[in-house]
Amino acid sequence: MAAVGCAPVMEPRVASPVPDGPAAYRQRVRRRGALLGLLVPAITLAAALVLYRASPCTGTGCVRGRLGSWVLAALALPTALPFGIPLKSDSWRWMATAVSSALLWFTLGTVAARRVSRRAVVTWRNWWAEFVWYLLAVWVGELVGLRLLASALTRRGIV
Repeated sequence: MAAVGCAPVMEPRVASPVPDGPAAYRQRVRRRGALLGLLVPAITLAAALVLYRASPCTGTGCVRGRLGSWVLAALALPTALPFGIPLKSDSWRWMATAVSSALLWFTLGTVAARRVSRRAVVTWRNWWAEFVWYLLAVWVGELVGLRLLASALTRRGIV
């Protein structure tokens, strides 16, 4: 039984963010930033494929003629070297490289989105500014790894 003369207890309403307000935009950056982290590597991989198909290949000229496409593919798939991709090529290696690279880029996109969304007002430009640092770090590390691999193979007379 309810007490006579008591007002009903109202639960406080949680307001949803204004559709295009700062809080909604911050949520949008946080949600979509992870997927956007896959965009640059996808474009880089597509450019590598186009360059690979466009370059002529004759005998030993394949190595030098398609070097740019291999470098672009390595930048898009940074986990290729740990899986031994330039030297050994199996279907499971390519699958593991694709999955682990996508996971890496997705994680970096998520980290960039979370770091940027701590601010009160967030734009996609802020996300890109944060993500570019991660992108450059991975790409510089990949280029250093490729250079070390090339030096090792050249010293051994493999290339």
